[in-house]
Amino acid sequence: MRVKDFEEQLALLPAYWFPGQAWTIRVGAGGMNNTTRFVDVAGTSYVLRLYETHRDIDKIIFEHRILLALNKRKNQLPYRIPVPIELPDGGTVVQLDDSQGKLAALFTFTDGINPTWVNAQQLLHYGEAVGQLSAVLGTIAVDLKPVYPPYYEIENIHPRCTPDAIREFCLYPPEPFFAQREELLYIFERFSALYQAIPSLRKLPHQLVHGDINGSNMLVDEEGHITSVLDFEFITRDLRVMEIAVCLSDLIDPALPKAELKRNCAAFYQGYQQFAQLKEAEIQVLPLLIELRRLDVFIHFLGRYADGVDPQGVLIDIIQNTYDKTKWLQEHSMELVRSIQNKQLD
Repeated sequence: MRVKDFEEQLALLPAYWFPGQAWTIRVGAGGMNNTTRFVDVAGTSYVLRLYETHRDIDKIIFEHRILLALNKRKNQLPYRIPVPIELPDGGTVVQLDDSQGKLAALFTFTDGINPTWVNAQQLLHYGEAVGQLSAVLGTIAVDLKPVYPPYYEIENIHPRCTPDAIREFCLYPPEPFFAQREELLYIFERFSALYQAIPSLRKLPHQLVHGDINGSNMLVDEEGHITSVLDFEFITRDLRVMEIAVCLSDLIDPALPKAELKRNCAAFYQGYQQFAQLKEAEIQVLPLLIELRRLDVFIHFLGRYADGVDPQGVLIDIIQNTYDKTKWLQEHSMELVRSIQNKQLD
């Protein structure tokens, strides 16, 4: 589809939700995985999302069912979550009239900016927000089966990235990735170790998890208060502890002094555990699950590269990030667990 045709179709989408009404559509900051536009109707703003990562309507319907269930419990959360807007026929998804069959949905809009975590107090509030959401998600059950598998089913992350394909890429990388051979070999070793741990992970508590709560999927106001948690596209039933493993994975920056990094993780967990309690066995596997998150991201972007979505440079950055964080975790995992158990902030 030509760019002009694509934009023309996007511009017509609001008519599905607001037949006979006037609207304006504008470009704004959006996520990495999907196309985002903002729609203004009679003084109210909405977010129009065009799903780029898949064409599976069942995944979207599951996401929307959970969001609608969360909306019924909105008094239990101190911030907003996106609510899908129903179409006149009662549905929430529109399919573009193009050869690719792209899917679109409209959501409520919350103003704000993405946060940057610069001190322990902000990280504590970050942890509180994640704990609050985890506690509420743990009470929700719907009569639909999740389409996305748990994180630990790593063989299902991307259709092109089978275990054999990952092994081939890591052990025998194509010429553009020769310089990353050492990092890729190490990543494959960690991939193999995690695969062996899957049977024990299956025995841990499971519930609905957002699966991708980070600064890019949150909004804060001018005072830094969290106003919204966004992008529930990958919500599924998974290990309960996986929710904070994802968050801690983003907080672990090996370039930071070790003491600062441990304080950051402990501050986050101090906030989280005010609203959600983990068992000791869950805390003990946190380093392993943080590695799992990094490997999931690596496989996700390896698939995007194989699909021609991202250029070589993006995957190279992901390889280096995955290597640095998994290496750090192997060296400091026990210290990380102790800092979380003790919640030492000084």
